[in-house]
Amino acid sequence: MSQPQLTPDLSHRRMLLTLGCSGLDVTCVIEALSRDCVILIRNVSPSEADGLVHQIAGELGLQKKLELEAGFSDFLGHRRRINKYFMSVNSREDYQFVTPHSEGDRISNMQLSCFYCFENSKDGGETILLNIDDTSEAWGLLREKTTKILPGSKPLSRGMITRAKALYRLSSPDDYLVPDDQIVAEVKSEIPGLLLAIVMARPKRSFSLLLGRDVNVLWDNIGSVDQSCLHFFVRMLQERELLKFPPDGFELHQLDPVNAGRSWCSGADYEKLFCDEIILKLKPGDLVILNNLTWAHAVNNWTSAPGTRRIAVALA
Repeated sequence: MSQPQLTPDLSHRRMLLTLGCSGLDVTCVIEALSRDCVILIRNVSPSEADGLVHQIAGELGLQKKLELEAGFSDFLGHRRRINKYFMSVNSREDYQFVTPHSEGDRISNMQLSCFYCFENSKDGGETILLNIDDTSEAWGLLREKTTKILPGSKPLSRGMITRAKALYRLSSPDDYLVPDDQIVAEVKSEIPGLLLAIVMARPKRSFSLLLGRDVNVLWDNIGSVDQSCLHFFVRMLQERELLKFPPDGFELHQLDPVNAGRSWCSGADYEKLFCDEIILKLKPGDLVILNNLTWAHAVNNWTSAPGTRRIAVALA
């Protein structure tokens, strides 16, 4: 087994574990993940990346979830299968970035994120990983965009509950509106007697398999709908000189591919939400593995300099 090289991140509070692929023991990777480390494995072929991710997911009991997520990419059409388990990332226009988020939502409950680099831009395209402070006071202001059952709904049979959860992504049959929820829009239900609304609700904690405890997670339906997250990220990129400017000028909303969905402004101080950061310029053959619940990921934008950014993702 290659000797691991420990590389401190920018705050020196967490560690980035850098390994070689040759002779790699996955127990070393799982042990590091249990300490909330980010794993960077160098010089990995695409087939080796598939094998490693499958083996790690198997050791964690996530093998079926890994296979299902890869299969869903072709079925749903929002991603494209690249390898056996790796999928394309969401498409972006020139000079667009991706703000911090953990992949999925509380219902999908993705535990593991893995990123593989086929190619990267010569100017930009850094991967930005932000470790979430689970105890931050900022959580009191955040909301998740979700669907809930309105008062007056008729009781549902077991079959109707299963159908409703599939159609409207209800997290449970008891997910009723509470006084603190803010209604965004009512939903026309296909199930007679079921009254639904899209709401901004206080986030609930999720169980981290790797850490063995409940944690607060910056799911996609929290960070990607919050204008405060966008403004924090732009400031962060500017401070680190990572924001790339289109030659013909720009409006901020043009750089944010999900800007149309930012209907909420929490006013939360996102600087207090994160306790550590790692910024990586991925090279071809790099494989990054991390706890999807405790590390939010983001990407700065890039210029038209030589090199195309081709990153694939595997989720479990």
